[in-house]
Amino acid sequence: MQDDKILLAIRKNVEHMNGYWSLVAGHIYEGESSTQAMIREAHEECGLTLTEKNLQLIGAMHQSSPPFDYINFIFFADLSNHNPTNLETQKCEALEFYCIKNLPSPMAHYILDIIEKSTSEKKLWIAEHGWKNQPKKL
Repeated sequence: MQDDKILLAIRKNVEHMNGYWSLVAGHIYEGESSTQAMIREAHEECGLTLTEKNLQLIGAMHQSSPPFDYINFIFFADLSNHNPTNLETQKCEALEFYCIKNLPSPMAHYILDIIEKSTSEKKLWIAEHGWKNQPKKL
């Protein structure tokens, strides 16, 4: 985040959620921790040089998105002293900061849920999304 703004990317040339705004994210490689993956993805996608000290785990989402299930680890990073650049132009149309109260669309509902929980919860949170017979609120 930068002040009250969140860094978002619009996906392009991808199978999942093409043309939708999303958070900086990626997959964890074998032998890599979630923190190491976030540091690597932030560098690959945005040219950010982060360390474990820059990151704070703030939440997790267990998501059903057939044919796969995902566990998303949500990190906070203060980007006030950073200048992100779109380094994956083949998969990212734009990389921009948006005010949390004025988010762009389209955006997947689970991403909106992540942003809402990440900006309103004062403690570590966990959410579930996309499961059958799931309660509305956890």
